[in-house]
Amino acid sequence: MKKMIAFSTAAAMMLTMGTAAFADISTGIVGEEKNEWPNEFGFGGEIKVVRGEEALSYPLAEENEFDLQPGDTVYLPLYYTTKEGESVTIGASKEEMTGHVPYTGSIDKNWKLNFIDKSKDMIETAELYKANSSDKALVKGAVYVKAQTKAAYNSLDDLEFNIGVFVSERYTQNKTEQIQLKGVYSNPKSENMVDFEWENQVFEKAVWEVAEDQDGTATFNFNDDAYYTVKMFGGDKVMLDFDRTYNKEVANRYTEDLYFYNFRGDLDSFSATGTLTIPVEEEMYLYEVVNGALKTTNAVYNEENEAMELKTRNLGEYVLTPSKLDLSAETENEGSDNNSNENNSNNSGNNGIVEETPSQGENQENNDYLGGGNSDKGNPDTGAEDLVGLMTAMAVVSLTGIVLLGKKKR
Repeated sequence: MKKMIAFSTAAAMMLTMGTAAFADISTGIVGEEKNEWPNEFGFGGEIKVVRGEEALSYPLAEENEFDLQPGDTVYLPLYYTTKEGESVTIGASKEEMTGHVPYTGSIDKNWKLNFIDKSKDMIETAELYKANSSDKALVKGAVYVKAQTKAAYNSLDDLEFNIGVFVSERYTQNKTEQIQLKGVYSNPKSENMVDFEWENQVFEKAVWEVAEDQDGTATFNFNDDAYYTVKMFGGDKVMLDFDRTYNKEVANRYTEDLYFYNFRGDLDSFSATGTLTIPVEEEMYLYEVVNGALKTTNAVYNEENEAMELKTRNLGEYVLTPSKLDLSAETENEGSDNNSNENNSNNSGNNGIVEETPSQGENQENNDYLGGGNSDKGNPDTGAEDLVGLMTAMAVVSLTGIVLLGKKKR
């Protein structure tokens, strides 16, 4: 049996000692009316993972294995069994169905989402959710457990996750069976290993890795807008994410033409110094955007190659302009930049990579959550503000919640 302790929001706010904390898990939109616990209520159908415009499907079972990425949304459908002689209308097609069917009724205010997460800072929110017509991959009107992974994962390594999920009803013994979600959580990966003979084409955000028995000089081609050539070694990993998005905040401070070359994130630091090459027809000026302000660089013009070249180990966000800029406008931001740099240095490890730390509302040891927080999106007060976690040894809190025992399903 796995013991979980539910705290009210007031008690959780009193937890000020130690490094462990607790996370809000909202329960979605709920009705004020009292519903009967649905007959043979539980999970069924297919798991849906929405990744951008793509929707992936996995048959749902007691134990489920699939991979997740930052920004993914997972939907676990809830089913129930209709009564004898009863039929229900399901989905936008209004199909009449009987038997074990998607649950399309109301979400009772006393239902509680139990979300047991041992995977270290992966899930941003989880809630009971009723699908609407804009959810193209879902059955309109059906109820799902909806879980959103965090938008960013600041690591090049895979994270194995193991999450237990079930729904229960407060003040009763009613609960669904618990299902397990297992797999690997990681940033998107390149389909190919780093190639030392041909250019490596970078079309989208991805982690690039060097085979353990390989090393050499690699060239990365960013849509022919920029190139980066660098010595790499066996086992090296970097995440490359490039775009040409126009930065209005910076551009509004200048009348000159500005061209932006943005290498996003903190995971594109290399073991050796390489050369960033930006093709140009004539000599131009290259600046780097640091904490929102422009800084000069040591870029030089290579007349033979007709390109601006910059020696660097860490790719950043750059501005190319045909005219030399007056950076006096940036001096106003210098103080705030220094403060930001100081804060960043306290949170950074080698090669400028930010070290991951548990977020507000998370238990460092096993990160167990119990649904019940307020989503702060205008949902009615459901009393679902309970937070779950294991108490830290030194924390002193006033307990106003109840003890729930979750059945361990393996």
